[in-house]
Amino acid sequence: MERTDIDMIESSIQTGQKNKRQSGFELLRIISMLMIIAMHYMTKGMKIEKLSIDCSMTNVIYWIIYALCVSSVNAYVFISGYFATDSKWNLKKLIRLWAQVLSYSILVPLVMSAFGAFDLKGAPLSVKQQIFLPVTYEHYWFATAYIMLYLISYVLNVAISKLDKKSYKTVLLAMLAVFCGFKSIDPYLIPWDKYGNDMIWFIILYLIGGYIRTYGLPFTDNKTKKETARFGLVTYAAFSLITFLIAYAFSFIVRSTGKLEYYMDMTYCYNYVTVLIASIGLFAVFANMDIGHRPWINKIAKYTFGVYLLHDNIVLREKWQHLLLIDAAQGKWWQILHMLICIIIVFSVGCVIDLVRDGVFNAFAKTGRNRQ
Repeated sequence: MERTDIDMIESSIQTGQKNKRQSGFELLRIISMLMIIAMHYMTKGMKIEKLSIDCSMTNVIYWIIYALCVSSVNAYVFISGYFATDSKWNLKKLIRLWAQVLSYSILVPLVMSAFGAFDLKGAPLSVKQQIFLPVTYEHYWFATAYIMLYLISYVLNVAISKLDKKSYKTVLLAMLAVFCGFKSIDPYLIPWDKYGNDMIWFIILYLIGGYIRTYGLPFTDNKTKKETARFGLVTYAAFSLITFLIAYAFSFIVRSTGKLEYYMDMTYCYNYVTVLIASIGLFAVFANMDIGHRPWINKIAKYTFGVYLLHDNIVLREKWQHLLLIDAAQGKWWQILHMLICIIIVFSVGCVIDLVRDGVFNAFAKTGRNRQ
């Protein structure tokens, strides 16, 4: 059975025997995607109010949940860099991944249009560009950044293999200072900053993952795997809370002066320093999780990227919230339970659809090989 598309970007996930995928990292993929769905539920479904507008207990709870979830994107990308030393660049992998993105980008609108749920012909040009040229026009910003990362991954891998520890650390710290440190203390918008939603930040995450794989996590030299996982959990929880507290503190300044609203919002960016540290902590938990080889975890994890491509499709990203009655749950005491149920439904449906898509891709690939 062929590897799935997301595996092809991230290289094979291996155990100490070098052949079996480590289920701890596969579980991180699953948890990260569940967190991403949760964020989309809150921002695109609930449309949670800014803390500067609503400081009620309910809104505060959702922003704390968001702070716990936002590090998932960084952690997901860390996996790529972590296995960089074993990865090999392959044009077929790139084509297959691009085809996966195209299949969701084009087929979902076509199916929705066939059922009268979307007017493809009457859609604006900008929407059609995203549908038919999804990577170029960032239908999915994450997919675009990920594919661009893969395009240069061979160069990054060579650099990782050639740099000594001191040089590697110097380059990494310099990049972090520019693209994370400075923006985390500057209270004003930096024109070139895309809040971590771009290839540059993904390159930095890739390099961090590679550094952790080669030299280990800082401050954990004398710790066992269990102790390191516990240290990572505390780091993740503490810095997620700090992320919220910084935003919460600045919300009072915004309400009092009307200034620094950008800085309040920026604390939840992927390249904000506390979010980055929380991401490293989250990654450390699963990197040191000793759960062995769990085929059912690995099987589910294979379809996480498809879950993202389905539920964040430009045609569906607003509709699935209405279909799952998020508006009806708005403000109710049971909304958190509703959110959990919706996350499970979206994830499960996405996995099943990507299972079918993967089967079709494999069938075409097998037919092509037989003809040769």
